Amino acid sequence: MRKIKGFTLVELLVVISIIAMLLAILLPSLQKARMIAQRVICSNHLRTFAMANAAYAVQCNGAYIPVRSTSGAWPSNRIFRSLLEVDKYLKAEDKNAKGETLQYDLPNAYLCPADTIGINKKNRYTSGFANVLLSYGYNYTEWSIIGDWTNWQGKPADAGHKATNVKLPASKLAFVDSVDWWVVWAGADYENGWDIVGQANIGDYRKDPPYENAKAVNLPAAVYGPTIYRHNEGAVIGFYDGHCKYMRKQEIYIKADRELVTIGSQRSRKNPGMWVSDPAMYIKNGAP
Repeated sequence: MRKIKGFTLVELLVVISIIAMLLAILLPSLQKARMIAQRVICSNHLRTFAMANAAYAVQCNGAYIPVRSTSGAWPSNRIFRSLLEVDKYLKAEDKNAKGETLQYDLPNAYLCPADTIGINKKNRYTSGFANVLLSYGYNYTEWSIIGDWTNWQGKPADAGHKATNVKLPASKLAFVDSVDWWVVWAGADYENGWDIVGQANIGDYRKDPPYENAKAVNLPAAVYGPTIYRHNEGAVIGFYDGHCKYMRKQEIYIKADRELVTIGSQRSRKNPGMWVSDPAMYIKNGAP
């Protein structure tokens, strides 16, 4: 009878060790490739938003889509949704827990692939409470009084730029990674926001009722219009000219730039940079 030869224990352990070593070498590379792929998809989404915004301005007498207007927020804008071909991408799975597809929401096709919050249907927008609307926010810095929406506080009903007022569109931030439909410069402060809360619902960044929760109480102050640094401690930005760029959080929010300085008889922030497209409007509205 012929004896069948198999692996010895030592040989088996050697093979397992080699496989473990290969995995240890390959996994970081695979993870890096995955993150890059997610960033590319995210960039494509934001480029689509930025180009649709430019097309909107052509159709609407040189006015970009307003961040918020008397008819609602920018994701609900009928012309903009048409330019994004929203109806083409809407599926049954894009409904919230109540079976609704609400005007502030966008299809899953427009979610950032690195967004681990928005993909969860229970986090969809519901009446009276917003957890997550979509993966991207539109820059509202010039019009914002942080956290204060009452009657617009005298601000224009249609809060949006005209193309003629955005002098350097290639250097001005329009859209960025977020969990809310609007973002502001102060909300990009990662030390007092992202570094504490991370990927979470809008409510986890706010302290005002009904947003009381375990994470928010750890923040030094409520965070409104947060930038979410979900791409390896960075975010993708869509600029007004239609191009996109990945930036690390330290480039997006520079604390020294938030210092108050006097300009003539008015106070403003030291260097608004890409966050402010219309400095005169920003100063007029209180330079928040």
